[in-house]
Amino acid sequence: MTNNDLQQASAWTRNYRNQNPTGIKAHCLSAETLQSILSQKDCVGVRAYYGLDDAGQPQLVLVGYDANDHDMLPASPIMALQSVESKRSIQEAELSVSVSTNHQPCPPCCSEENILNS
Repeated sequence: MTNNDLQQASAWTRNYRNQNPTGIKAHCLSAETLQSILSQKDCVGVRAYYGLDDAGQPQLVLVGYDANDHDMLPASPIMALQSVESKRSIQEAELSVSVSTNHQPCPPCCSEENILNS
């Protein structure tokens, strides 16, 4: 990260906090979550979608994507049933795709004050 990148990141997070003074500042993503997504066959990166939960709080939805920039999602239920090998269970087939939605928000999962969060 260059100094310019850090200055830009600081400005962007400050802009967000100024517009959302009591809102969630960030989300904590565990290495296990990211590794689970990145370890999928043909996964080249992680895409983060923005969402709102039932309480109206911002949330991240993480999904892997492939070299063609396609989200790595499970096939439709009918296609999943047709493509499952006889020796594998449906649950095992579904585990081959990882979408993550449970990330701790900041607060409470926050860093000490720094250029990005204060």
